[in-house]
Amino acid sequence: MASQPVLIGALGGTIHQLKASGGELFQVCFQGTCLYCDSLHVGLAHLNRMERATRKEAA
Repeated sequence: MASQPVLIGALGGTIHQLKASGGELFQVCFQGTCLYCDSLHVGLAHLNRMERATRKEAA
């Protein structure tokens, strides 16, 4: 895994770029939950959704 995330979300979630046998893979993590996406664009959408859900719970 890359030592530095490719992207850090507003609430601290991260996206790391990984090398997979089929090409690139992006690991999206926020508050101990991680998922994997085929593109940075999709990963960013998932990270935004994860962070928004936390804001709604706090309200």
